[in-house]
Amino acid sequence: MTSIGTIVVPLDGSQLAEAALPYAAALARATGAGIVLLRVIEEMRPYYDERRREVVWIDPMNPRQELLSPELLGAAVQRLAGLGLQAQTIVRLGDPRKEILAEAEQHADPVIVLASHGRGGLGRVLLGSVATRVLQLSTCPVLVVRARETDEQPAHVDFARIAVPLDGSREAEQALPIARDLARATGATLHLVRVAETFRHELPDDPGSILRTPSYEAILERFDQLEAEAREYLEATASQLREQGFRVTVEVRSGDPWDELLDYTRTSQPDLMVMTTHGRGGVARWFFGSVADRLLTHAHVPLLMIRVQAPGRQ
Repeated sequence: MTSIGTIVVPLDGSQLAEAALPYAAALARATGAGIVLLRVIEEMRPYYDERRREVVWIDPMNPRQELLSPELLGAAVQRLAGLGLQAQTIVRLGDPRKEILAEAEQHADPVIVLASHGRGGLGRVLLGSVATRVLQLSTCPVLVVRARETDEQPAHVDFARIAVPLDGSREAEQALPIARDLARATGATLHLVRVAETFRHELPDDPGSILRTPSYEAILERFDQLEAEAREYLEATASQLREQGFRVTVEVRSGDPWDELLDYTRTSQPDLMVMTTHGRGGVARWFFGSVADRLLTHAHVPLLMIRVQAPGRQ
C-alpha cells in the first residue's frame, strides 16, 4: 500500500507534453495506482467519442466528460497500452490552471505528473503560468519532468535511486513518507543530501596573514561545525531508515544550497528527487525562496514536489 492512489497526467496533444507518460507509467507499475489522462480545452467543441460512437459536445452544461477521442487522447492511450497499462480519459472545459487542480480533487491520493520545458519556458499544456499555479495551489504532490521530443524520451523509466534533500527542518522531512513508499515499492536506494550553509560566511580570495588571525580560524571552525552537524543529522535519519529495511546513503555538501543541489543533480543523476514546498506561502526553509524554482527550471532530474501540510520549525 502506497500514498499514491491516482496519477493525473495533463496533456495538450503535443509530443513534448507526452514526456510525462513514461514517468506516470513507472509510478503506476510501482504503486498500482490508476492513470487519468486529462485534456483541458478552453472553448466548447464537439468531439467524436470512440466508445459511444457518437459526437459529444463539451460545453458549459457538460464541462467534464470521460471521453476517448483519437484526436485528443488516443495516441497517449495507445502508448500506455503498449506498456501494458490502461488509462481513464477525461476532457474538461475551462481554465487549465483551475481544471487540472479540480480533476485531481476528484480522485483518491492523487499525484499530478506534468512536463515542463525548463529554462525555455513551460510546455504548451501549461500555458505559461499554469504550471506555476498548479505547483503553488496543489494540495497533492506534483511530479515535474523535463519535456523532450518523442525520439528523446525514454521508453522505460525505473526509480532505482531516489534523492531526498533535507535541511534539518520538519518541513523538509515531510518528503520522506512518499520517498519511503516509492523506495519500498521499487526497491530503490534512498540518497539523503544536505547542504551545510557555509555560503553565508565569505572567505577572502587571498587571505595572506589573515590565515593566522583568530577571526579567520573561527570561520574555518564554523565551517567544520556546520558540516559535522549536517552529517550527524543525516546519519541519524539514515539509521532510522535502515532499521526499517531501506538501503540509504548520505552526502553532505558545503556552500550555497542552489549551486550545490544543482551540481548534485548533474553529478549524481538520481532517477527522482523528492522535496517539499509550502505552495502559496513560499518554499521550505532550506530552499531560501528561489532555490526550488531554479531547480525546476535548470535541473534535468524529475522533481516530485510535496506541499508542506503543517509548517513549523524544529
